[in-house]
Amino acid sequence: MPLKIKLKKFTAASGAPTTSDLEDGEVGINPVQQKVFVNNGGSIVELAGQNDLDLSAVAQDILPDGNGTRNLGSTTKRFGELFLLGSTIDLGGAILDSDGSGQVSISATGVTLPAGSKTETGNELAVLSSTTDGGTTAQVSRLVPFFSKAGGLSTQNTRFQFNATIDNKFVFTGSKTFTLANGSALSDSDPTLFQF
Repeated sequence: MPLKIKLKKFTAASGAPTTSDLEDGEVGINPVQQKVFVNNGGSIVELAGQNDLDLSAVAQDILPDGNGTRNLGSTTKRFGELFLLGSTIDLGGAILDSDGSGQVSISATGVTLPAGSKTETGNELAVLSSTTDGGTTAQVSRLVPFFSKAGGLSTQNTRFQFNATIDNKFVFTGSKTFTLANGSALSDSDPTLFQF
């Protein structure tokens, strides 16, 4: 007949056994709390507890048991914020890098980049800056490269700055008007000559 080993059983909803409950070296179990205790030289030590996992100071890598098998959070239980060092996010092989400044915002309407954002070759993107008016973000100006025959298409001569939105600007007002080819004057109510 096989030998049965039974641990001393406790059923208290909370707390731990005392040194009078367990002899030195004796192990006890509490299935209600799902914990295992031992008397270690006059001190009650908790050997294992399902609800006592302390993640406040993890001293090792946290790895899943297989590639792509576990999630961190879920669609209904999300973590609040994620704090990482600079070059630490590897998203499917693509590296997300940060120097600790600037902010990238992603929404259903698109991605908002900081002013002066650059491409991978170091060239500045077309959007120079942005402003928010009543919750709507609008681009203020665009930087457009200018190339000449002398410089070729590899080196820009300069960049022109243009408004990102088309606005009517009253440059010539009052008696300063243009005369059209048919002899009529271009009025102040429609001052736009051309737009980009």
